Amino acid sequence: MKKNDKKRKIKYAISTVFFLIIIIIDMVDLYNDIFNGRGHTIKDLVWLVILILVTLGNYYLMKDIGTIDDDDERDDYVQMKTDSTSYHILEWIIIIASVAFSAWGVILYSKNGNEQLAFVLIIIGAVLSSIWILTIIINFIIWLVNYYKN
Repeated sequence: MKKNDKKRKIKYAISTVFFLIIIIIDMVDLYNDIFNGRGHTIKDLVWLVILILVTLGNYYLMKDIGTIDDDDERDDYVQMKTDSTSYHILEWIIIIASVAFSAWGVILYSKNGNEQLAFVLIIIGAVLSSIWILTIIINFIIWLVNYYKN
């Protein structure tokens, strides 16, 4: 890997971690808005979705730096053996389900009489978001180990 590629990869890694921290802070703010009834829930939910998309973009840009565009049979074999495609699909399903459950909970909470169901849906969304953040952190740790091993 070229020296310039290493710098770019580290830049994207740092921005990914930064946006993960901002996502966690925004999630805490979103749930405080919901439970305290301040009424900024839609704005926080929109910002959460935007931050998640930016984090995903930075993460995938970081992973693509320094890779060869031409795939050969060995790369296809390794990808098949590691089931990375299934893993990435699972990551997308987790984040989409997290946003859907959180949005559904926010909408139900804004209507009177559905607080208990709304809290359950919001907690499910928070747990799914936490699982997604943990998968990103685990991938980042694996990348760091491989980066310093080389």
